[in-house]
Amino acid sequence: MAETEAGDHVTSDDTSWDGSALPRDILRTLDSPRTVEQIATQLEVNDARVLWYLRRLEVSGRVVVAEGRWTRTPEGNRLLAGPSSVPEGTTMPGRTVYDFRQAFADAAAGMFGDTYVQAGGEHGGRLSLEQATEFRERLTSLVAEYFAPGKGDRRGVKYGLHWTLTPTDLHPLGDDDPPA
Repeated sequence: MAETEAGDHVTSDDTSWDGSALPRDILRTLDSPRTVEQIATQLEVNDARVLWYLRRLEVSGRVVVAEGRWTRTPEGNRLLAGPSSVPEGTTMPGRTVYDFRQAFADAAAGMFGDTYVQAGGEHGGRLSLEQATEFRERLTSLVAEYFAPGKGDRRGVKYGLHWTLTPTDLHPLGDDDPPA
C-alpha cells in the first residue's frame, strides 16, 4: 500500500481501473500541469472523481503532483499509447439494445396501434445508501408484481423493462452542506 502526497493510502497492486475511459481522459488533459479543478472542468466531471483516479495514477507512477498541479509521466504516456482493456462509452448487451431500438421503431411504424404505453428516461440524484437500498427494494417489488410469470394478461402486448441502478459519481470536494 502506498501513500499519496495528500496522505491517502492507495493499493498499487490493483490496476483494474486503468483501462477505462476516464483515467485515459485525465491523462490526455495533462499535456501541461493542471489542478484537479482544471481537469474536472475540462472533462465536465466531479472533482472528487478526478482526484480518485489521480491518486491511483500517482501510485502507479503515471502522474506526479507538485505544488497542486498534476503532470503526466513517461509511464502515463505509455498507458495512453497502449490499448484500452475496457470498451469506451456506455454499452448495454447487444441484443438488449437491438430489442429496445426495434420496439421504438415498431411503435412508430404502428405495430401496436394506438393502445400502448412507451416511455424512456434517465434520472440521477444524490442518495444515501439507505435511500438507494429502499429504491432498489421498492422497484424490485414492482417488477415482481407486474412482470412475474403468470402475473400479466395474456391478451396484452408484451412489454420489456431494462433498468440499472448504479453509483455514477462521488460527493464533490468541499461541498459538505447537503442541498436544501
